[in-house]
Amino acid sequence: MTATLVSETDATKPENDLDSRLVSLLWPDSFEADQYRMLRYAVERACPSEASRVIAVTSAVPGDGKTLTAVNLAGAIAKAGQARVLLIDADLRRPSIANVLGQSGVRRGWGLVDAILDRRLSLEQIAWRLDAFNLSIVTSRRPQADTYEILASGRLGELIRDARQRFEYVVLDTPPVLPAPDSRLLAEWIDGYLIVVSADKTPRRLLEETLALLGPAKILGLVFNRESYKHSRYGRYYYAYTSRT
Repeated sequence: MTATLVSETDATKPENDLDSRLVSLLWPDSFEADQYRMLRYAVERACPSEASRVIAVTSAVPGDGKTLTAVNLAGAIAKAGQARVLLIDADLRRPSIANVLGQSGVRRGWGLVDAILDRRLSLEQIAWRLDAFNLSIVTSRRPQADTYEILASGRLGELIRDARQRFEYVVLDTPPVLPAPDSRLLAEWIDGYLIVVSADKTPRRLLEETLALLGPAKILGLVFNRESYKHSRYGRYYYAYTSRT
């Protein structure tokens, strides 16, 4: 199964400070946003379940567009008003979701790191709502301690299990696979990985190494980013999604 996603066109940043590339949130009726709905459809087919789906979005290396893909995918799912969707920034080395949502300067209280380090904090206490987009968000900060040890503590697994009880979809923006082992620690708690690949940038050998490290059983598919799409008047790039066999 293949779904093709065309990226967002360049636009002036809106007054609400959301990143203009968040087409699923800002321009839900656009052609570009339709492509994220196609990705949602492909994910549902690749990961069929009547229970909650927990999807980790990652990449081989930094800079391939995984954060924007995670937020746009979550926004496309949340567009169906009846869906309960939680977006988690699990990239503790380089948390970015607050920034692309225009919330980097807004104090939101506790975040993911705080709940991992302090078991008294619940998922309900660290999540906040973007009501206009039907999204619940858990942001994060860079911790003082080693990120691997924080994730390896098992506390994140407890929070994800709690999220499964409260939400139909949980989308995690996770660290790149090759620079550090953090993303691989999530494998036992998620249903699968979406791997974002930057066309003409990510070396094939690095993608192959990433696929080998994660293993075929947990890979839902690849999202190809920034590849020329000359026949479309809607944008300069497209994404392609291929489900696991």
